[in-house]
Amino acid sequence: MPRSPRLDRICADLFILSVTVFLMLVFSDILMKYVFFHPSYNFKTAGWLDGRAGELKIELIPDNLFEFQPNKKLGINTYGFRDHDFSSLKHGKKRTVFLGDSFIMGLNVKSQETMPKALERLLKNDEIYNMGVVGFGPDQELNVLEKYGFSFKPDMVIEAICAQNDSGDIYLDQLYTTGPKGELKPTETNPVKSMVFASFSSIVNAVNFLKKRDHIVGALNSILFDDNYDLTWMKYRDSGEAAYKFSLMKVIFSKMKDDLKAKNIDFLTIIIPSYYNICDDKFFKENNVDPNSYFANEQIYQSILESEKIPFINLAPYFMRLDKDQRCGLFDGYNGHLSPSGNMFAAGIISLYMADHQGLKIKNE
Repeated sequence: MPRSPRLDRICADLFILSVTVFLMLVFSDILMKYVFFHPSYNFKTAGWLDGRAGELKIELIPDNLFEFQPNKKLGINTYGFRDHDFSSLKHGKKRTVFLGDSFIMGLNVKSQETMPKALERLLKNDEIYNMGVVGFGPDQELNVLEKYGFSFKPDMVIEAICAQNDSGDIYLDQLYTTGPKGELKPTETNPVKSMVFASFSSIVNAVNFLKKRDHIVGALNSILFDDNYDLTWMKYRDSGEAAYKFSLMKVIFSKMKDDLKAKNIDFLTIIIPSYYNICDDKFFKENNVDPNSYFANEQIYQSILESEKIPFINLAPYFMRLDKDQRCGLFDGYNGHLSPSGNMFAAGIISLYMADHQGLKIKNE
């Protein structure tokens, strides 16, 4: 018995309705993802950024955990970095991209007192782009280089290593692991992906973020801004965790080196020691750290860079040559970061090194 025209029309209408609803859901999800869904919260900056009270907006992003939103009043440019707006146009000056964490961003000093800007004044004919971000580790800094740094056509990249906690950062971030051939391999998930972007649907992610915002933000804070000293290499050097952190860090720097070498860009790394091993070892004593291991982190970073044939400056010996009052003056005792004089002292060492090493290209093996 043939179907009636009315039934055919109903079936056709239902099919069209289903397709329309599906397309509307897809369009809504895309609209939510690229226009409306920007999971963010405020990072308190009272007492920081030259003492100006304010709030920096942090936006959670799936590929690099977070980035700062522009804030002209607090000196954050359109790309989320603490500097003037960057330009892709070059005016005859050598351009350097300076990567790092809060030591480079310089939250406790004026913008012009940060290490990149102190170096810029010393070099005179160079422009230094400050791409330091509080809470970042070398894994996120590699991503910053690839996402932003290369687009500004730098002649040189300086990577600042925070000996205190960079090894802990890459462990907590879960952005990368090592592949079967020892290569750097992005992970399928990370803390931000699993908490904020767990679903393929942006609508579902948005609802989940709104419902669990306090829990999500609270859980992520201890990961994104963990400033605890990583004692793994100092106390548990033979552990599996120490070996994993070493191998992952080595591959991250190898990847950065290869990317820069391929683009014929000069490369320099600096190792920044901590307030604890330069000025006040109370924390180490409380944690029963062997005095012979006070500079273990710096030494291990140096061994990684030497094995990869990456130019580096270990600032620790330079700091330790000063008497105690002088070297303590290089730090802000309140928060453990470099003081204005500390940033200028480090910049002076870097500028002298650069003058003695005109070509900082990665040499062929």
